[in-house]
Amino acid sequence: MPKPIKKRVSKKKRPDEEEVKGKALETLNLLRQKKKVLIYSLSAIGFIIIVALILIIYSSSIKKEAYSFEIEAYNYYYNINLKDPLPDEQRWKKSLELFQKASDTKATARVQYYIGNCYFNLGDYDNAVKEYLIFIDRYKRVEKILPLVYQRLASAYMKSGKTEESLRTLDALAQFEGGIFRDTALILQARYYEAVGKPEEAEKKYREIVNDFPSSLWASEARAKIQKEEKPESGPAEEERKEPAESEELTTEDAPESTPE
Repeated sequence: MPKPIKKRVSKKKRPDEEEVKGKALETLNLLRQKKKVLIYSLSAIGFIIIVALILIIYSSSIKKEAYSFEIEAYNYYYNINLKDPLPDEQRWKKSLELFQKASDTKATARVQYYIGNCYFNLGDYDNAVKEYLIFIDRYKRVEKILPLVYQRLASAYMKSGKTEESLRTLDALAQFEGGIFRDTALILQARYYEAVGKPEEAEKKYREIVNDFPSSLWASEARAKIQKEEKPESGPAEEERKEPAESEELTTEDAPESTPE
């Protein structure tokens, strides 16, 4: 009878001790590297948070300081909340000083506008022009104030004898936001043409207002100016027919013309 064949059971090879030790060290080093990366990342995040908090606190402090200067400047500018009211010139100078401090601390469009106004009120039109131009260069998108800046700039140019620059500025105002301030630009241009002795040019602007903006705030002034130009003068024959009584005064008072600020 044949003997049964016995299968050899293969012995599992036990891992080498050095190999196990090497893998353990490799894993340990990897964990250490990940730990370092995590520590560095957390440190960086913590540093960023600390810097951000410092900047927020600093910015808040700067805003408060600038706002404090600005509020005090308004008090002098509008002559309010003052224990001892000052003459106008001194008020403008004091408010200018405070607005400049506010701007040096934190520049804003509003403060820039008032710096120009202070120079304008002091009669320093060259510096007023300079400050208004700075506003236009830096704050083109501040649409609530920009039309006022154009008007003030045009007035400053006119008062310093720069008529052409003034009219060009008003042209820019007329084109602003699709022409919503065109009637204002036209009335100012008309007044300026009258001031420089160009009645025909002034009349053209007045007629533009009447024709294109009949419901404008300036329409009544424009109509009055046109009617004044069209009113015929009395001839000698008419004067003879209308002999006044002895007590009548032959005087005619024209309505005063308003001038832009």
